[in-house]
Amino acid sequence: MPEGGKNLSALSEAMAGKSIALVGNASSFVETPKTLERHQFVIRMNKGAHIASEKGNLRTDCLLISAFRGKKYLEAAPHVVWMTPKKRDELSVKEIAAMYFYPVPAWEELFAEIGDRPSTGCMGIDLISRRLRGGELWLYGFDFWQSPTTYTGVIRPGPHSPDAEERFARSRVPSSQIVGLDTSSR
Repeated sequence: MPEGGKNLSALSEAMAGKSIALVGNASSFVETPKTLERHQFVIRMNKGAHIASEKGNLRTDCLLISAFRGKKYLEAAPHVVWMTPKKRDELSVKEIAAMYFYPVPAWEELFAEIGDRPSTGCMGIDLISRRLRGGELWLYGFDFWQSPTTYTGVIRPGPHSPDAEERFARSRVPSSQIVGLDTSSR
């Protein structure tokens, strides 16, 4: 972790014992504020908080980011977590002081487990499931690249493995809590 980053224990305390919605960026999921309001803590990823605000749903308690930087992202949520081990050396002192950091050893374990570079969503599932402490994790907008992302309009798994990430998600989150995932063809 870069010097000066926030201690993850504060994020753990904020999530402890709560019903948590982790909102992915799959366009197959059409979110409504009512759907997420039943959860006590809403976590979005990358441009997800800004897409939500464009749709009128402003609720974002935590934002997980891997490539997007700047004031806009630091102000998008009370808690902001830099997920990828990449580009940490490019962050400013102000950015480092304002964020939590997903631990590099956890990233290395996850990489070894799934056999590919984990996506922000996969890292988010890992981060949250390790810190639930009596809470529950629900996934929305995760279809593992079966539909385009909300902010690119493209299906592009990139360096990630959709099948391995889906298996990992199902190992950490009950299928009944992966909302909107069509399991009939799986």
